[in-house]
Amino acid sequence: MDKQAGQCLVYMMRALPFHVLHPEKVTSVINRYVDESRRICGVLEGCLQGRNWLVGNKMTFADLAFVPWNDRLDVVLMVAEEKKFDGFPNVKAWHERMVSRPSWNKAMEIRAKLMDEQGLMWNGMPKGVSNMEEYMKKIQQDS
Repeated sequence: MDKQAGQCLVYMMRALPFHVLHPEKVTSVINRYVDESRRICGVLEGCLQGRNWLVGNKMTFADLAFVPWNDRLDVVLMVAEEKKFDGFPNVKAWHERMVSRPSWNKAMEIRAKLMDEQGLMWNGMPKGVSNMEEYMKKIQQDS
């Protein structure tokens, strides 16, 4: 499961720069990663049928590995946040079980505070920078 989780997360991770940072929208690349992310959700949907967790009867690292990516799945799929789990009710319930934990909320509060203190947005980019081209210009100006 760890290998599968890693491969799945790689597709989700690769999609984000093309949606958020890349100055040029390369439709074929975006579609590939959106489609692959939907496929991954379908696999997870099947794995979670009749189960609360991916492995055994308790939350494990296999589950936790997906939380940050599932939390940003709306960005990957380019849909409204409330639609990110449409068609995947088991994935939605699984994700909601994980993010409802007090430890997740505490971690996100700490993350938001640290990101803000460092002048960063949720995606790790400096505040006021909307794409990779602007970021590269900022790096050149700051050096």
